[in-house]
Amino acid sequence: MTLCIGRFSGTVTLSRYLGALNCQTASVNSTPNARLRKVDFYQITDRLQYLQNIRDAPFGMSEQEEYFLYSELIYDPEPDETSGPLEQDIDALSSLLNSHVWMDFSDLRNQVVARQFFNEIDLEVFLHQMLLSAELNRRIRLQATIEGRCDDYFVPGLPRKVAWSVLLSRIFLQNVDFEECDFGSAGLIPMLRIDKTRRVDKVWEIGNALRWPRMDEVGSLVQRESAGRAMRFAWSAPSLTFLLGITLPGPSSSFMAMSCLVDSSPAHREKLAGLREMRPQSGFQYLLNTYWQWESVIGKVLGAMEGSKCVAGWIGPCAFTPDLDPVQYVRIYQKPPAERMKKRDRKTIAQRSDPLGLRDTKYRVSDFVMVLPDLDKCINDIEVDKLAFMVHIDPATGEPGDLLEHDVAVQFTINGGLWPVRLRYNVSFIAAAACWFGPHVLSREYAYKSVCVRKITTNFKWAGWNGETDSPIGDLYEIDDDRVLLIEAYGAANSAVFARAWCAHMGLSAVVSDLSITCLACAIREAYAARVAVVIVSNSSKYEDTESEPSVIPTYTGQH
Repeated sequence: MTLCIGRFSGTVTLSRYLGALNCQTASVNSTPNARLRKVDFYQITDRLQYLQNIRDAPFGMSEQEEYFLYSELIYDPEPDETSGPLEQDIDALSSLLNSHVWMDFSDLRNQVVARQFFNEIDLEVFLHQMLLSAELNRRIRLQATIEGRCDDYFVPGLPRKVAWSVLLSRIFLQNVDFEECDFGSAGLIPMLRIDKTRRVDKVWEIGNALRWPRMDEVGSLVQRESAGRAMRFAWSAPSLTFLLGITLPGPSSSFMAMSCLVDSSPAHREKLAGLREMRPQSGFQYLLNTYWQWESVIGKVLGAMEGSKCVAGWIGPCAFTPDLDPVQYVRIYQKPPAERMKKRDRKTIAQRSDPLGLRDTKYRVSDFVMVLPDLDKCINDIEVDKLAFMVHIDPATGEPGDLLEHDVAVQFTINGGLWPVRLRYNVSFIAAAACWFGPHVLSREYAYKSVCVRKITTNFKWAGWNGETDSPIGDLYEIDDDRVLLIEAYGAANSAVFARAWCAHMGLSAVVSDLSITCLACAIREAYAARVAVVIVSNSSKYEDTESEPSVIPTYTGQH
């Protein structure tokens, strides 16, 4: 997540924005070219313990290990004369793990691993999958060692379902202590250890950073000395997965981290049960604060507010709203924007953002201009009045949908007048990269138009806006697909909040920049690189040091 979330709350990195253009195809099950042997529970655990003990040993494959694979786990597949024994092992195990029998851990719903620990049948199937994945992982790393590659986690053509299973097996073996295993009525919990200094204390750090209202209750749980049977009933399955460190990369880890905070108040746990759905377009109100997922449009907009932070994939604490109950989970209705970046445009990013403009043999001084900010345009009379929520009505049926989603609007007070802005499109805000020794000059080929943030309250359109005119922001007087709109949101942080809300209303993604980090010329060039139509520049210097924030990155630290 560190490589996805930008330096400003509610923003993403340019690499994340470009990577989101890739089509996420579902995992496709295949017919295995090998057959499984029958193996009992104790054979599985004994072999997992052996693989755990040798995972840091020098790589090599003994005849005994090769014999175990085909005598205990799988039947011999048909020989393939075109590949070596190691390649045949990898191909056989991959085809087995890619069948419909095993769980697909690329699916967020299956990443709550602790759900498998309380049923003997589910537990045995899960451990069997981990064993096959660990055997495959050992051979993948051995192949990388033989070929002199450092990317031992990567195999060209490895199915996505299999790759996620292999990754989970690495994480799982790092957090399991089979020597203390006692498979009684308590299930798998006694054999799992918790590194309290890294996981339990991290729950406290996350709650403290988000200014969680009930930190006293959080403290009473994280200080438990026992990680055994009592803990099994104190935490839900998502919380237990996080505390045990068996978290996979992706948005699921942020929901598991928040689940730990919610579980600290048992009286409110059921009211926030919707968090178990792991919907990115969601959030909740908890007492006097609201918290929003970093991928939701309201989180992206309110991330610019003074005091809000992005911690463990959650943006908060944000403003309270009277439209929701004191403790309530809410799903947000938002439409995808019409992005201008195409997959083919990624190959020409360097040309579109070249500081010299179009390559030529000669350059004149008059071809460049120094873009300097006009700090006299500081605006301090924009205030966030309230957050407004209304149940979304499906236009086709005239009734709320099955998911009971909500439309959301932010009502601003600008110079004494009210300006409600509906957040309709799930646009992206790209954190501008830092530049050095600025300000820099800008080639005149990078055309832009500068406008004060207050000006966008008067009938304004940009870059072929594709929305409906159902807001007091009103009709439009200008269309321009060839220039970048530079919104000067100098002054109070609420100016940047209003600029982001306007972009979410219009369906326009934007580059977000701060004068203390990035000069105007570099921000404009980055907008051309990403093919976005708007740059929002502020001077609030609200910098989020992502390296010092509590992180929920998976605990896998294997050697590459």
